[in-house]
Amino acid sequence: MKEQKDKYDDQLEEQRRLKQEEQGFKAMFKHKVVGPLTIGVCIALVGVLFETEPLIWIGIGIHGFGWYLAVKDG
Repeated sequence: MKEQKDKYDDQLEEQRRLKQEEQGFKAMFKHKVVGPLTIGVCIALVGVLFETEPLIWIGIGIHGFGWYLAVKDG
């Protein structure tokens, strides 16, 4: 009986972990459209904070690619 309960708890924990991965913070970066938008903004903000112009342009380019995917899929 105890073994069955442990097995059930393990399956339940596995289901919770999978659901959290699907809806969690990491899932945002794996999304086809939201990923490039978010990553581009993060890179551009780092470029602005450290006043590195090439990094700003790289971030803008990645963000622009995200908008391209959004318009294309929309």
